[in-house]
Amino acid sequence: MMDPMADLDAPTAATASASDEKEVLDITTLRYNAQSIDTVRSVMGIVSGCVAGICGLTGWAGLACFLVLHTLVLVLIWAFKMNFQLKAYTKQSAWSYATANIQQSGLSFTLFWTLFYGLVYLY
Repeated sequence: MMDPMADLDAPTAATASASDEKEVLDITTLRYNAQSIDTVRSVMGIVSGCVAGICGLTGWAGLACFLVLHTLVLVLIWAFKMNFQLKAYTKQSAWSYATANIQQSGLSFTLFWTLFYGLVYLY
């Protein structure tokens, strides 16, 4: 009886082409990359909240400020740090990359937006 896990039907190294190469996945590097991106997103949420509060933005204008700055930072990371090779660094789709931890960034934004708006315009 043959073991199905033996993978005897797979091509040998001599007959395998360059397109058949298997990808190596390093979990530690992926975790580090995700943590770095999350750190930048958190700082971006805080800084953009400070900007929106100091500029006196209220309502939809503040939300638009957050969305524009969030998108701008993500595109800059994707362009300059990842060289437009998202899959090589995160193993995420573009949509999941753009929306990951948006709630956390949004809460940080809201906290600092209201704090700085109150400090500048109410006191």
